[in-house]
Amino acid sequence: MYRSVFTPTESNDKISLRIPREWYGKNVEIIAFPIDMPQALLRKTAKNAERSFKPIPSKYLFDTKKIRFSRDEANNYD
Repeated sequence: MYRSVFTPTESNDKISLRIPREWYGKNVEIIAFPIDMPQALLRKTAKNAERSFKPIPSKYLFDTKKIRFSRDEANNYD
């Protein structure tokens, strides 16, 4: 992902983007939209979202050490 935030002025009504070499020959989507909130407010909103995060209750978690994977058994199609 490539992200660039800028404030356009009359002198830069034409914007050019550098595309990473590994994207050559691939479909690339470019989306532009105005950001209405000031950056300080965006940071504050992100911090509030972090605080409101609730961890998954332990009754919904399981111990992955109990899972045994056998490649031979997985590839046995008989």
